[in-house]
Amino acid sequence: MSEMQFKIDGEKLDHGVPIHIAVAALDQFQRIVDKSYLGITGSKRITAKEREKYFLQATEFRHGSFLTYFDIALQGVQLGLPLVSAYGPQNLWDATKDTFKFLKTVCSAVQKGQQPTYEFNNDGDVKVTIGNEVHNYHGTVIQIGKLALSNYQELAHMLGTDKLNEISAGEVKSKEMDIYLGVDDAKQFDVPTMIQKDTIELECEVFDFNKYKNSGKLAVSNIEQSIPGGEYNFAIFGNQDNVDYIYSMLKPVVVLNCLVELAISPFSGEEIHLLHVIGISS
Repeated sequence: MSEMQFKIDGEKLDHGVPIHIAVAALDQFQRIVDKSYLGITGSKRITAKEREKYFLQATEFRHGSFLTYFDIALQGVQLGLPLVSAYGPQNLWDATKDTFKFLKTVCSAVQKGQQPTYEFNNDGDVKVTIGNEVHNYHGTVIQIGKLALSNYQELAHMLGTDKLNEISAGEVKSKEMDIYLGVDDAKQFDVPTMIQKDTIELECEVFDFNKYKNSGKLAVSNIEQSIPGGEYNFAIFGNQDNVDYIYSMLKPVVVLNCLVELAISPFSGEEIHLLHVIGISS
């Protein structure tokens, strides 16, 4: 595998590199490559033992912009990593750059009101149709895209006026980076959302709540409701007192009144993006 680099640049870096910005960018980049690992291996998470053998390894840091030379370490593949011998660091990087291109394509489509359609072939390839355009990808890229979309969103949101003006990654000697996001790409991976007008009553369990952000996660187990069973992010609507929501975590079941915010997913049409909670039923 060729020598690789990860770069962030912007006016904020002219007089030194703010550590929180560098760490946040590197963290999302690590998570993006991790999703390629998970997609290729079919794993649901990276165990501690796997992390000892697979990781991104910085070999040099340079100032000016924040430039990191790195490689993808896959140590002791024969000792238990769920990778067949055909896979290696280059395969992981190829999957990462292909996923980047795929997500740019399908996210741009839904932003323009075009819904991609997918045709899966028996050989593992996928034909993605957007209007009159046809794109071909390996099925693994689609799976990695679903896993990595939120990380690309977080990374891209670091761009903009008075923020970063470049985030890129690729071969050190290449004239063109495999991954490149510029100052105007902050919303490159955002998808359209809309809030439904009608309020729903939802029987659920609140299992996580952040009192500082007034948001959390809930689980729906009773499937005979307005939305499918599963786990969802929620946020308190307006300036409600959050005490009742903190106490709700002590109850096995609570009934919430919610407005549903739908996202136009580049993968499956409409899906629930966020539940806006307007109150707790007595």
